Order: sequence, then C-alpha cells, then structure tokens
Amino acid sequence: MSAHTTGDSTTPQTSLGPFSSPGASPTPWETTEWALRRIQKFQLCTVRRDGRPHVTPLLAIWTLGAMWFTTGDGEQKAKNLSANPYCALTTGTDTLTGVDYVIEGTARLVTDPATRQTVATAFEQAYGWQLTREDGTWYQLGDAVRTGNVQLYRVQPDKGFAFATGTHSSQTRYRWR
Repeated sequence: MSAHTTGDSTTPQTSLGPFSSPGASPTPWETTEWALRRIQKFQLCTVRRDGRPHVTPLLAIWTLGAMWFTTGDGEQKAKNLSANPYCALTTGTDTLTGVDYVIEGTARLVTDPATRQTVATAFEQAYGWQLTREDGTWYQLGDAVRTGNVQLYRVQPDKGFAFATGTHSSQTRYRWR
C-alpha cells in the first residue's frame, strides 16, 4: 500500500512496511508529524570515528520540515557528527503497545542568526516552562541557541518509520526526496 499526499519536498512518500499485520494501515504522515512536535525526549544515534555507535537522550523538535537538536561543541555527538553527519533520532513508548518513531537523516550545523532565532522560539514553545522559567531544567536554552552558545543541528530527514503495536501492528515507512 502506498500513498503520496503532496508533491512538496517536506511531505514524505508513505508506505506500509513488510512487517505489518494483515489488514494494518500505514500511519499517516500528519499523525507522525504531530507526535514529533509534541514528544519531548528523543535518543540520538551517531557513529564514532572507529565505527562504534553512540546513543544519547536529548531534547529535539520537529519544525521547518526537519528535526532539530542542540549540543556543546566538545560533546561526543558533536565530534561524531563532524566526521560523519548521518544519524537517527528515535522516540516512542515504554510499553508493548503504542507507536515508536525513527527519523534518519543528515545533521548539519546551523549558524544563520535568523534560523537560530526561529528554532529557539520553537524550542521554547515546545518545552514551555522547562526552558523559560528560572526553575526549568533547561532554563535559558533558547537564549543559548540565539546567541550561538550551543551548537544547533538540523537533521534533514531521508527516511522515517512509525512502528505501531497493538491490535494491528504496522510498520510505516516515510521517504523524502
């Protein structure tokens, strides 16, 4: 089963993967996009120079047709991405039912001040008081994004998945051009 909702480059081609239950339907991209906008904790997988994987939890957001995250320039993920920009962001449920999501793509460092401003505001809207109040865990992260005190990465998606488990399990694939 395959559906292509629009011809623009931010809307992926959607198809049902081979590991889906009989009668399962693909998860519409709009449903996955909504989830990526509201979920607050992701795991980032990068590759070390010696080929070993490196996985770390972090804050990330879906906005402007891509995933975004921040890190310090001395952190392992930044070192990994400088040598190999390919990565995956995953998130989902901690139960046997629900939906898990994966976005695979290419991470690029973003230095443009206007883009940093827009993305900082998106982070603040997504995470609310955690970034904007003095008692928030990541207080002033938005300001650090705006001023360049943290590295900001944009992950251009190539491929994504929504793994739904429950009455009918489905593996939905998303492909961007």
